[in-house]
Amino acid sequence: MQYEPLVSIVTPSFNQAAFLEQTLRSVLEQDYPNVEYWVIDGGSTDGSVDIIRQYESRLAGWVSEKDQGQADGINKGFARATGEIIGWLNSDDLYYPRAISGAVEAFRLHPEASFVFSDVESIDEHGS
Repeated sequence: MQYEPLVSIVTPSFNQAAFLEQTLRSVLEQDYPNVEYWVIDGGSTDGSVDIIRQYESRLAGWVSEKDQGQADGINKGFARATGEIIGWLNSDDLYYPRAISGAVEAFRLHPEASFVFSDVESIDEHGS
């Protein structure tokens, strides 16, 4: 059996209810088995918290409180993260299937690497 390092993913969010569930699902439905997922909400008032609560049993944790913006949210999540590999996914972005396992494999093949990233494909609010 191959070693599977813990991967911590942080999603900062503020009033992104229109996109948030799709983002959460894109992380929670990954094929990689060892993921710790944190959602850091900046005190949303648009129904985001209701969406987060639907998935809270599958999250390492979440908070919803006023913060100082996206970087503050990311930093709050990183402070909670315990993974050997740490990343973030904005609340209006998605991971394609196998994104996390692909990143872990890239680190396995290139242990000298400090970070990995993928190509970006932009989609609109309708998924096009």
